[in-house]
Amino acid sequence: MRNRHETDQFSVGGVAERLAPYETSELADVREEEADEPELVERAATLLAIMPRNQLRATIESLLSPHDLERGRRAVDALIAAAFAAEDESGHLRRIV
Repeated sequence: MRNRHETDQFSVGGVAERLAPYETSELADVREEEADEPELVERAATLLAIMPRNQLRATIESLLSPHDLERGRRAVDALIAAAFAAEDESGHLRRIV
């Protein structure tokens, strides 16, 4: 058996060109444009329809987007604005439709 020491070489080309569209300066603009997330709003409506009545708004928000509560807040706000749900003074949501 030979005792050879070979060095594996690994090279990747074109990395800078492939990463160019992901500049961080554009991320703030994208987050502002995500204000209307129809899929998330639809999930919120489904949760209100299948969960027991009078769920806390914070519960729905955390179920929708546990790592970004602001997204959940926007989805619940969209339901309220569309008159699909109403929030009472204690923070509970109820389905209107």
